[in-house]
Amino acid sequence: MSNRPLGVTVLSLLQLLGALALFSIGALAMIVVLLAPTLYLLLLAAIPLTLGIIGFILFYGLWKLKSWAWIWTIVVNLLTIITSLTDISANIISIAISLIIVIYLFSPGIKSHFR
Repeated sequence: MSNRPLGVTVLSLLQLLGALALFSIGALAMIVVLLAPTLYLLLLAAIPLTLGIIGFILFYGLWKLKSWAWIWTIVVNLLTIITSLTDISANIISIAISLIIVIYLFSPGIKSHFR
């Protein structure tokens, strides 16, 4: 049995869902870029795809309560919120999930669970 609090388990699963959403948007955007390749569109498609891949890594770190996962999850989710607000492939679900994750990680006592 794990010492992982229920909230961190939920947070991990939200991170996984957010990563899946971003990865899916990025993958679909990459398909569109193949139809009309430009450097600008390629960069716009690469942002959510890259953040999705990083999100999968963060899911693992959160699930295993790794110390690096706490700070990097905050950083990546803040970047996700910012880029999703300015990106043409913005996804309201990933923005909401990222916001919930950041707020929860700053809740009192949560950081102490990460070793």
